[in-house]
Amino acid sequence: MADAWATIADVSAYTGITVTQSNIDAAQVMVELFADVVYGQTANISVKNLRMLKLAVAYQAAWMTDHPDLFTHVDLTSINQDGIFYVQGNANAMLLAPMAHRAIRRLSWKRNRNIKIRPSTRGLVNKRYQWQGGTDYEVVDSYPDNTPEQDDILPWDEM
Repeated sequence: MADAWATIADVSAYTGITVTQSNIDAAQVMVELFADVVYGQTANISVKNLRMLKLAVAYQAAWMTDHPDLFTHVDLTSINQDGIFYVQGNANAMLLAPMAHRAIRRLSWKRNRNIKIRPSTRGLVNKRYQWQGGTDYEVVDSYPDNTPEQDDILPWDEM
């Protein structure tokens, strides 16, 4: 696999650790898995996101040199032995380098976003009713129907 976001020179420059192309290839696959994007589909990705992907691959490749059992170890969430207790920092702490994890979290499609939603007053409820007893209701007043132009100038409320 020759296509990767980072090179051997990038890993050395960012981390000071020497890696092989096979380390880069393995790191690339791991980052693709966690970033939800593959190298061949990055034509429309921003420069910032490409830099975060490059950093993630570089950090992952460097981290993998000290974790040769990455693909063969048993998955666990905590260890308690001889009074020493260890809990992982995140669910993928044994699979993904901490700095690669941070770089992947900074990708635009992995971040939390606020979505502002304003309920429409057009056509849904334009009358207010008052119960008169039994099954009788009386129309108290009508809400104005807004045109699209009027609707666009209404203020947005944060949810």
